[in-house]
Amino acid sequence: MPSVLGLLEAREKKVREEVARLREEAERVEAALGEAERALQRLADARVTVAEVLAEPPVVVAEPVVRRWCPDGPRA
Repeated sequence: MPSVLGLLEAREKKVREEVARLREEAERVEAALGEAERALQRLADARVTVAEVLAEPPVVVAEPVVRRWCPDGPRA
């Protein structure tokens, strides 16, 4: 028959292994959560930027003048 101390030690070893496994899992989950939170923040920032841009009055941009070389002189 196993001793009480032997049973306790076996149980303690089993629980320590479970604690170590759970700590590793928690680290993985924490890293994944951090990445997801950063992605969420980027999306929220993008939404705010788009809303700000859409709220601004339209800007008229003039077409650039393209000058072409001509033997008779420059033309617009």
